[in-house]
Amino acid sequence: SAHFNIVMEIVYCLCCIALFVGLWFFNDKVICNKLVEPYRKYPYTKFEKCNPPLGTMNGIGFTLYEGGRFDIHTMSSSHYLFCCFIIPLFPVDCYRAQMTGSSGKSTQYRIFGHEKWRFWEVFSIYLRTYSWIGGIISIIALICAIVD
Repeated sequence: SAHFNIVMEIVYCLCCIALFVGLWFFNDKVICNKLVEPYRKYPYTKFEKCNPPLGTMNGIGFTLYEGGRFDIHTMSSSHYLFCCFIIPLFPVDCYRAQMTGSSGKSTQYRIFGHEKWRFWEVFSIYLRTYSWIGGIISIIALICAIVD
């Protein structure tokens, strides 16, 4: 009975890993490429001065996530999110932004203006992030099940 429980835990962990890897690939191949409508040129941008507060302290704060409607001319697209330990918790705003530089501790952006939110872009960000987190937790659970 104890051996059967260990085998079931391992099977459960492997199924979870397969699920999260499948979600990540679904997000990458279907949502990001088809539903997010990449390669649009500024259809909804309002060019007004905007300077969102960026920065995190101990992994908690506001940051820009790149992705979504990509503009080939400016190489830009970003989403402004509140994060806790690098995990996005809720969206705040959407900007047309371009990363201009990065060092070990900070990243600089050039912000062109506001964008309208699209549901699939926000969904894609969360699916991408949480599939990685779920996969890592499943791998840790698999290692614990094998060690026991």
